[in-house]
Amino acid sequence: MIKKDKKNIVLESTLELVSEQGIYSTSMSQIAKHANIAVGTIYLYFPNKEDLINSLYFNIKTDLADYVFKNYSEDKSIEERFFILFKNIINYFIKHPKEFSFVEQCVNSSMIPSHIKEEVVDVFKKANNLFKEAYEEKVIKDLPIEMLIALIDGAIFSIVRLYLKGNIEVDEDIINSGINAIWDSIKR
Repeated sequence: MIKKDKKNIVLESTLELVSEQGIYSTSMSQIAKHANIAVGTIYLYFPNKEDLINSLYFNIKTDLADYVFKNYSEDKSIEERFFILFKNIINYFIKHPKEFSFVEQCVNSSMIPSHIKEEVVDVFKKANNLFKEAYEEKVIKDLPIEMLIALIDGAIFSIVRLYLKGNIEVDEDIINSGINAIWDSIKR
């Protein structure tokens, strides 16, 4: 087995365990046991648990960005681009429940340092540019971007959580209705 494979196995094992039992309840020894490697092997790739969590967070956010922007086009209207983003985020997390659980835990913890969050912002540059354009064109409410993102994330995470808990069946109509409600909450 080559080193890259072991690193990926460590990341996959971390995702599996954290999504099941939480960030703070998952130890390096549990990750090593799940990955079927020695604990010391993890430290060849990650100096500590925080670095491991940060790497996994960045990888998931990068994968999410690739998925979210797959059919995104600057040629579409601002509203259409927001709809594409919202829909793709919801679909990604519905298809990737472990990643959803992990990201949700990271968002609600202080574990992810600001420099990692800034790197993630770079990955989502198109979304940031969309917000700027929407502000300039006076298409969305004149609220701090952090508040708008909180409104959007809260709604998206709630929709995904309802689906993953089996409280709602998600189909195209439900997703579109949810996206319309999110859009209505931020548009002027």
